Amino acid sequence: MQVGVVFGGRSVEHLVSIRSAKTVREGLRQAGHDVVCLYIDERGSFHDAPSSSLVIDQQRALPPAGTKPGRSLHHLVDADIDAVFPITHGTFGEDGTLQGLLEMLDLPYVGCATAASAVAMDKLLSKRLFAAADIPVVPYAGVHRAAFEAGALDDAKAFVDAHADLKGILPLFVKPAVGGSSVGCRKVKALGTLKQDVAFALSFDETALIETNVSAREVEIAVLGFDAASMKASVPGEIVPGADFYDYADKYLKDDAKLLAPAPVDPATTKKLQDAAIAAMGAIGGAGLARVDFFLLPGGGFFLNEINTLPGFTNVSMYPQLWALSGVPLPELCDRLVQLAVERHQRRAHIDASLQEFVRSAASKAT
Repeated sequence: MQVGVVFGGRSVEHLVSIRSAKTVREGLRQAGHDVVCLYIDERGSFHDAPSSSLVIDQQRALPPAGTKPGRSLHHLVDADIDAVFPITHGTFGEDGTLQGLLEMLDLPYVGCATAASAVAMDKLLSKRLFAAADIPVVPYAGVHRAAFEAGALDDAKAFVDAHADLKGILPLFVKPAVGGSSVGCRKVKALGTLKQDVAFALSFDETALIETNVSAREVEIAVLGFDAASMKASVPGEIVPGADFYDYADKYLKDDAKLLAPAPVDPATTKKLQDAAIAAMGAIGGAGLARVDFFLLPGGGFFLNEINTLPGFTNVSMYPQLWALSGVPLPELCDRLVQLAVERHQRRAHIDASLQEFVRSAASKAT
């Protein structure tokens, strides 16, 4: 097929997306597909295929093409492609906005659909769904901007004491409810800084998430499949942070973190995490792919940390590494993801046809 690789975007993970696109382009080509590269610059404008390929070749961003992103949409609309492989990490690419656009254009695309993408990106909403599915999550409290401005954090001790889940034990972690790459995340070591740390998180989103500290290993599972009923899970991988916690600098600016793949996890615990990863995808109605991140506690217990519906595909990213270790090399992985996208689109076409027939029948009876 002719596959459009959409990458870049209005996200702090812009440069990571460019690196991921290089891997995906190579995997798709090795699988026998033709690739049309479609770069979205940091202002949101699409660029033509030759310029986009140059971005991948040179591994650097292009200056924004203009101030009105919609005027460049023809590069996507007019592209001769059979399916889209979006590898746009973070906001305006992983959060359902791009997925909604692709739905409107009736284009098959890799990954979770609009609603699942949006829910997975919102840590507060996804935690509620995971908890409802009996998947343990880190104890937390949410703070909306309106409540913050009304003085909810003026007495930090009273706020923490009023939320039993926070246990009143330091340290705490504060992060934007919607975001990625640990941007806006801070470790709170004293209640005296909690208000300013929440204010910092609210500079990135309308809601801040406050979580308890968890002393645990960070273990990740990759999942792949049409839906939760048929989904498969990879061997586990482990992140060993080089900093106080796995923050933005540790992920992208330094080289201190260690990636252990496969992770040293016993078979029984591995199976437990794999089942929970698939259940997490079922909880949000996810499909295609995701990297599911856990905190593994001493003794084998765990908390689900978060789910990433468009994980990194760089040469050091866990998702493709874990599948390679699980017997699915990169070309096969990229091909499977495109085939899943086409299958979902075909099923959706049958649903759309049924809806249109129902409307025509209803209108005919009415007249």
